[in-house]
Amino acid sequence: MKFINTITVLLFSLLVSICTHAQNHKEIGHLEFSDTLYNFGPVNESQGVLSHKFSFVNLGPEYFVIEDVNPSCGCITPDYPTDTIHAGEKGEVVIYVDLVNHPGVFKQKVVIKGNASKEPINLYVSGYVTPSPQPLADWERTSSFKYNTIYLQKNYANFGVVSNKSIVSMEIPVYNSGTQSVNIQLDKLKLPSYAKVNLLPVKIESNQRGVLKIFFNPKEAGMLGYFAGQVEVVFLSGSTVTKVPVVVTATIKEVFTPAEQASVVGPRIQLDKGEIDFGTIKTDDKHTRDITVVNIGKSDLLLNSIRTSCSCVEAFADKTILKPGASTVIKVVFDTQDRTGAENKIVSVFTNDAANSIVTVKVRAVVTEDVPAPAGGQ
Repeated sequence: MKFINTITVLLFSLLVSICTHAQNHKEIGHLEFSDTLYNFGPVNESQGVLSHKFSFVNLGPEYFVIEDVNPSCGCITPDYPTDTIHAGEKGEVVIYVDLVNHPGVFKQKVVIKGNASKEPINLYVSGYVTPSPQPLADWERTSSFKYNTIYLQKNYANFGVVSNKSIVSMEIPVYNSGTQSVNIQLDKLKLPSYAKVNLLPVKIESNQRGVLKIFFNPKEAGMLGYFAGQVEVVFLSGSTVTKVPVVVTATIKEVFTPAEQASVVGPRIQLDKGEIDFGTIKTDDKHTRDITVVNIGKSDLLLNSIRTSCSCVEAFADKTILKPGASTVIKVVFDTQDRTGAENKIVSVFTNDAANSIVTVKVRAVVTEDVPAPAGGQ
């Protein structure tokens, strides 16, 4: 009997240990890629840098954060989201492959690690590189985008997560392969108020390098959350005018001091729900739910911005300034036009609550062409 009791205790302890381990390693998010292997096929070394976009969606119950991306070769340069990827949110990882000095068959791997309990995600690129008869110039093999005689290493500026109180900048390497110098036509620039550009040096001589410096002022963007815009840079080389589009992206957040976060006299936001479940609903229709917002703090609460993770979801508030104790309603409208299957979206509310400046609400639904009738035929 003592032996049996001992075995029982051991088995119970093992079961508790397994359950605890499982709870401690509960999956937070899961990125599901549409493909994890891309074959460029036969390519020439003279093509320089190639790229491929691996698209994904976060199918996990919670958010996902990419914490580390490790390529197996120095010839690989990854570009990936640095901000939080919410449940149901889509995105992409772009892999740039430098073909120079890598003749023959190649197969390289990029390992992605995040905050989920699953194994790391492996993305593969492969192909066959035919060597160039003559070595490529360094500027040509390190520049992915060509506009007439102007080469840019990239035509986008992803600033990642930025404060709405600080101007940030980024430099994009530029090469002038033409026979005449290149400069920016400042009098022809029609830049939005959030952007400014400089060319360093002001004039890039023939067969010389420089940088295009992009300045981004988040305050002038006039919004919080994910931002995407485009600026057009006008280059002049002799009588040739070259217009280069540059995409500017960032996730804008309001930053508070530790004293503001610890304040007991500031505003405090409270929602009546953290999730909206529409259940099974019909496609090609609009469905509405309400979120009640209350200011339980001691000063005015400002609803600075309400953003959604999909254009299919709209969210707007009756009031954007709430006195202490006051409340309002955020209406969430889900447009299911041309949509079917399981849907997972996010509504993000940006406020001046220093302790909780971004509050998210999950939106779930199963969209079908035919909604089952209620039980009993009612």
